[in-house]
Amino acid sequence: MSGIGRIQEARETRGQGSSNGVPGREVWFRDGDQAFLSSVATGEEGDTNLDDLYMYTYNSGSRWVNLLDDPDVDKTGIPDNTRPSHKFAFWAYVHEIIHTEKRNDDWEVVAGPGGKKVYKESINDFRIISLTFGRSDYIWNQLVDIYNDWNGLNKGVMRIKRTGTGMFDTSYQLAGTARQEEIPAGEEGKIADLPTVKEYFKSRYGGQTMQTPSLAGVATSSTTDTDDLF
Repeated sequence: MSGIGRIQEARETRGQGSSNGVPGREVWFRDGDQAFLSSVATGEEGDTNLDDLYMYTYNSGSRWVNLLDDPDVDKTGIPDNTRPSHKFAFWAYVHEIIHTEKRNDDWEVVAGPGGKKVYKESINDFRIISLTFGRSDYIWNQLVDIYNDWNGLNKGVMRIKRTGTGMFDTSYQLAGTARQEEIPAGEEGKIADLPTVKEYFKSRYGGQTMQTPSLAGVATSSTTDTDDLF
């Protein structure tokens, strides 16, 4: 069972990879990135488009490995004393990502706050948003606030922004916006074909050595999984 209530209850009770050749669909945030998205997940009980999971991340030789903590996943290669991180993830239709640095010639130059140049990457596709709960659950609590304000996660356009580059200075901001965009009518029919969050992570991080995914699933980017460790 999934949903805001179930994950919240489990979180309060608990307290505080490796690719299998499955194409990456996660959004990998870097410093200054802002994603504007419409959540597919509602946050209601039983909604499998939102779930929590545990992920091991460790170095194996010259490669970083992500491995899902699951009863069906072989964990014999995990180094001793490696603890999995607790994450939540949900499906969303990502309209665009705004970057502060141009890393792709296809990104559109637009004017940001104060007239500063920023770069718009048009996604217009379904993506997985995966984030840690954050210290004292501050990231998760922002999602819960949106759910409570909107009476559901899928009632508007959400903005997610990353600030910082390292373990101790990185933060995420999740907020509802006044934007009126919706999932295009022609795309809504694809929602039923999306795998559950757990199915996606199990198929992608259920074993073998990780391949380097691209930013937001776009093949022309060079962002790696390790950018999202913090």
